[in-house]
Amino acid sequence: MLYQSLREEVLQTALVLKKFNLVWMAGGSVCARVPESGDVIVTPSGLPYEDLSAADMIVTTIDMKIIEGKYKPSVALNLWTAILKARPEIHAVLHTHSVYATAFSVTGESIPIITETMADWFRKPIPVTNYAHVEDPRFVSEPVEKLGDGFAVLLGRHGPIVIGKNLKDSLERAVTLEEAAKVYAVAKSIGLPQVFSEKEMRESFDFYVTRYGQK
Repeated sequence: MLYQSLREEVLQTALVLKKFNLVWMAGGSVCARVPESGDVIVTPSGLPYEDLSAADMIVTTIDMKIIEGKYKPSVALNLWTAILKARPEIHAVLHTHSVYATAFSVTGESIPIITETMADWFRKPIPVTNYAHVEDPRFVSEPVEKLGDGFAVLLGRHGPIVIGKNLKDSLERAVTLEEAAKVYAVAKSIGLPQVFSEKEMRESFDFYVTRYGQK
């Protein structure tokens, strides 16, 4: 079996998404690029993660040609690979249906940077796209454009996408985004949330990337 270790990590990441209530049933998707070869590993379409094994993860080329796997890959693989092509430094893409972040995608409202933790992981506000069906060409083009050099984007009336240099980083961003969306929703019900300035966002992000933790 090709890329056994990374296939196992893709599956375990999908299971952890369920643990944090970011997806349910067969919702969402996990996709990772093999840095050495450029091949992609992705969860299959429409199958509950707890019923799957690492061997059930699908291996494709970056151009979506299936190399190994018995199931159909995620129906949004064209979007995941487009993001990976646009961001060569990124090797993981997660899509969730987390409730609070999805609620903002339904209202068409971007999520500003409102906490230091959010600034540490995202550096800039989370934009939202217009709604587009998965078979509409805009389903790929607009999210890639809106994402730009950021780390998350909300698919209009659908849910969030988060990216990272690896699955661990992407997972932490997915959890952080949902918690931030929850805090923002609660804060808006209390009063007017204070948001980070561009300078504050940049300084917090730079500190976290270069000097926080055991670096």
